[in-house]
Amino acid sequence: MKDRKPLSLNTAQILTLLCLLCGSLIGCYSAALDYDLGWTTRRVSGQVEDVVSGKPVGGGFIIIKEFYGSFAGNETSEAGNFIPRARLLRSLKADGSFEMDFDWRASQFELNFIEQGYEVNRFRFQRQLGVGNLHYVAKMIPSSNWADELVLGVTPLVQNLLLEPGYRLPEPDQLFLGEWLAKQRQENFGTE
Repeated sequence: MKDRKPLSLNTAQILTLLCLLCGSLIGCYSAALDYDLGWTTRRVSGQVEDVVSGKPVGGGFIIIKEFYGSFAGNETSEAGNFIPRARLLRSLKADGSFEMDFDWRASQFELNFIEQGYEVNRFRFQRQLGVGNLHYVAKMIPSSNWADELVLGVTPLVQNLLLEPGYRLPEPDQLFLGEWLAKQRQENFGTE
């Protein structure tokens, strides 16, 4: 029997594969998203800006929904259900910057940027190998009618978080959202 050499890749093939991998990562995201190479996504930071003026939006808050994979099947034998958890990031700095850690157990997340007078900006990301830290610039679009945006976009999102126990939103965050929503209703409609 002949001696067989183990499969080996020469340097040119390895470099070609690495270039293809890096090139595929570069082409996947919009200009509003930048990232550092790393083993897996750990941190998300960024800036919240007015899309018209380009100035930072320092008020408002971010609703973070993290989704945890559940590999147990359901009644239709489909696997891959996700269990959601929510939390708030209320510490937007005056310059519009933010930072958050991405729970290593979560497989994807959704950020909802909320500020009075602007449409809700949503950003979704699924954890990927090779993408370390993310930097996202949220371009906030001024709302032509904040009262309509509040009723049709913001209120259902906030009420769902408050009423759905599956999100496990911490009590201080629930209190903050309830008070913020009541204040917005009072200011825009004269009711709570």
